[in-house]
Amino acid sequence: MSEPLLQRLASHASGLLGRDSVIIRALRPLYEALLDRATAGRGFVRVVNGRERLRVNPRWRGLFPEVYEPSVCAYLRDGVRPGDVCLNVGAHVGLITLCLAEWSKPGGRVFAFEPNPRTRAILSDHVRRNAARDRVEVVGAAVADAAGTADFFADEAEGTSRLGAPSPERARAHDRITVPVTTLDVFCAERKLRPDWIVMDVEGYEVAALRGARGTLLAGDCGLVVEMHPHLWASAGTSRAQLESLLAELRLVPYGLQGQRDPLAVPGVVALKRPSAA
Repeated sequence: MSEPLLQRLASHASGLLGRDSVIIRALRPLYEALLDRATAGRGFVRVVNGRERLRVNPRWRGLFPEVYEPSVCAYLRDGVRPGDVCLNVGAHVGLITLCLAEWSKPGGRVFAFEPNPRTRAILSDHVRRNAARDRVEVVGAAVADAAGTADFFADEAEGTSRLGAPSPERARAHDRITVPVTTLDVFCAERKLRPDWIVMDVEGYEVAALRGARGTLLAGDCGLVVEMHPHLWASAGTSRAQLESLLAELRLVPYGLQGQRDPLAVPGVVALKRPSAA
C-alpha cells in the first residue's frame, strides 16, 4: 500500500472515530509501522513551513509540525550560508539540526548536541533518514560552563529533558541519568572550530551555556540564536540580572524573533547581536 493511500485511510478513520479514540490509539503503532514500510524505511515526508522537506520516523512525525517557529526559521534561513559551521545545542529529535544541514550545504557542517540517550537515538535516526551523516555529527554531551558530568532529568512521556534539575513545570516523575558535559569553548578548541552559527535551547540554562562560550563568542562574529526560558532561570540558579551582566560583557544585545517587546521577560527565541550587526 502506498504512503498517500495509507495517510488518506488513516485520516478518514480518525475523522470517523476521533483521533483520541481507544481504537485509533490502539491502531496507531501498526499504522506507523506500515507507514515506515511504505517508505522503504526512508521516512515520512514532512514539509515544514512550506519550505523544508524532511524525512522523519513516522512514530515521531508529531514533533515535526507543518508550521514551526516560522519567523525564527526565516531568520536562520536568510542568515546561514553554504559552508557555514553550525552548533545546535539542545538538538532534541533534529528539526532544527536538519534545517541547518540543508541551509549550510554544500560544504557546511552541523554539530548537534543532545545528551539524552533516547532522544539522541531518534536524532541520529533522522540524520540517517535524511542522508545527512556526512554533514551532521551528533554529540552526546550537554553544554554548560564547566566540563565534567552532571545529572540530567528526562520525562520521556512528555519528550522533555533538562540538565541539573527536573523542570518545575512538570509534575510527572523524571528519569535521572548522568551525562557528560562540555563547554563550547572546550569543544571548539578541541575541534579547531570557529562556528558561524550557534542555535541553542537548553531549558533555562542559557547563562551557563553562554558563560562556557565566552572565548568563542568574543573571538569572532558568530550568529547566535537562543531560546530564552526566564520562568526556569530561578530553578537553574540564575537570574535576569546575571544574564544581562554576561550579555554586556560579551557586547551582545537581545532582539526578539517572535515579536517580544522585552526579549528577556517572556519565553521566546531571541537573536543576540552586537549593536553594529543589528
